Amino acid sequence: MAPKTPRLLPRLVPVLALLLAAACDPPRSEPTAPASASASASARASAPAPASASAAAPAPAAPAYGPFGDLVRSLSEPGGDFISDNLISNETSYLQTADALAARPAGGVYIGVGPEQNFTYLALTRPRLAFIVDIRRDNLLQHLYYRFLFEEAESRSHFLALLVGRPYDAATAPPATADVDAVLKHAETKAPDPKLFATTVDRAMKRMQETYGVTLTDKDKRSLAQMTQVFFDKQLDLRFELKENSGRKYPSLRELLGAQDPAGKKRGFLATDAAFRFVQAMEREGRVVPVVGDFAGDGAFPAIAAFLQKNDLRVSTLYVSNVEQYLLEPPTWSKWIRNVAALPRTDDALFVRCYLDQGKKHPKQMEGHRTATVLAKIGDFVTREQKTPTRSWFKIATEGNLD
Repeated sequence: MAPKTPRLLPRLVPVLALLLAAACDPPRSEPTAPASASASASARASAPAPASASAAAPAPAAPAYGPFGDLVRSLSEPGGDFISDNLISNETSYLQTADALAARPAGGVYIGVGPEQNFTYLALTRPRLAFIVDIRRDNLLQHLYYRFLFEEAESRSHFLALLVGRPYDAATAPPATADVDAVLKHAETKAPDPKLFATTVDRAMKRMQETYGVTLTDKDKRSLAQMTQVFFDKQLDLRFELKENSGRKYPSLRELLGAQDPAGKKRGFLATDAAFRFVQAMEREGRVVPVVGDFAGDGAFPAIAAFLQKNDLRVSTLYVSNVEQYLLEPPTWSKWIRNVAALPRTDDALFVRCYLDQGKKHPKQMEGHRTATVLAKIGDFVTREQKTPTRSWFKIATEGNLD
């Protein structure tokens, strides 16, 4: 599934991770209140949104690290294309390490790649700040749209109804204690409404520019319109697709949202009200920052490292999916190691990796999955690679994994 033109690999890296991403979390405790820089803002955002939330944008929280739009621009670099749109994950095993992630101390900085699976990792790891880095500018636009939806949503089912363009019936909404199956069912209570959907997208674009401070080009607006239309057209049955059909059937959004960890517990970001409210709080406070960037590039990662150093922040979790599989060419791999080594990090900082079975199974691969999601210490990896570069994706994905 790798690109056929070797010199494209460095640019396609982060996106390819999205492409093959599909596994990563087991069971553990539910997320607690957000570890925000502002206690009052966290408490306010963690509480259920007022009934008028969908009618008007909430008052923007005071930026913790400067204007949101300035941060997005200053950390991003020029984007690139990829062989899929990656509107949703294809990682069925993304909950394989849920228990271990949820057991770690809250706080620190999260860096991830790709679409909605990041929200589950945010709910599990409870970071102070998050960056979602992807080579595709469309991924940045999609995360800006998600921020709008989190701001608007009164509940989990309202969030989903907004995403797929359906009216929301607050009077019959499931209680905060409802399971994700009830949430999914309620979100589909009313028929899709094209006019409501169009209005939602228009308001989102307006807020991105006027409130978030992100300038949208005509191309951006067309891309957003196309992306959101796919969700409206395919609803919760939307599946990951390659631009060139491989014939493989990937999980639907409905299946991903209702996925279970190895112990049979549903742990996605919509599985509990607490998980949803944590991510909602981060989004409302502008603490989930989408960035256009190449993992082995000279722009985004070095800029993020400098920003963290300046603000005395440390990376605690780095979700790389299977990006490293496409960085193994010597010059590119060296730059990736350089970028990882430069990140200020906690002593116990972890990689979250996703390995795709392409003929050789991972030792931790679960029955019924083509992927395995594993954890490994970033510090140990940097030490090994600076001494003797690996050059083997299987070895990288299997060496030094935590039990």
